[in-house]
Amino acid sequence: MSEVRSNAMNFEAVKVSMQQNKDGVMLRLAVHPNDCPSDLHTDWVGSRYMVAMVKLNDQDEIETRQNEQAIQRLISSCGLLCREADFQSFLGVDSEDAAIQRVREQCGIKSRSEFRDNILARESFIRIREEYKQWKK
Repeated sequence: MSEVRSNAMNFEAVKVSMQQNKDGVMLRLAVHPNDCPSDLHTDWVGSRYMVAMVKLNDQDEIETRQNEQAIQRLISSCGLLCREADFQSFLGVDSEDAAIQRVREQCGIKSRSEFRDNILARESFIRIREEYKQWKK
């Protein structure tokens, strides 16, 4: 990783346009002339780059993706609930491992990480969590 960092070019850019064709997605960025690394001017067209991008807000702070944060909170919530004895009782099991397995079965997943891409699994877990809240009252 240090090799990547030592060879990286850093500059700020603004997304101008984006289109897709049979060759892939074409991303067009506007870079201020003072920010443009000189190596970009001299590298051949067709040069390959590894790219990492972080979206900035108007205060030049990193903008986190709200949806990704919500999914991460849901994954964390699942892990925390499975450790709770009351949640285990609600599920009819007697251990954290059994609670994890029961949630996976009810949500149709093999791992909590599948919540990232599986909206139906997320909805199932949200329903289970709401039912648990009602059960606890």
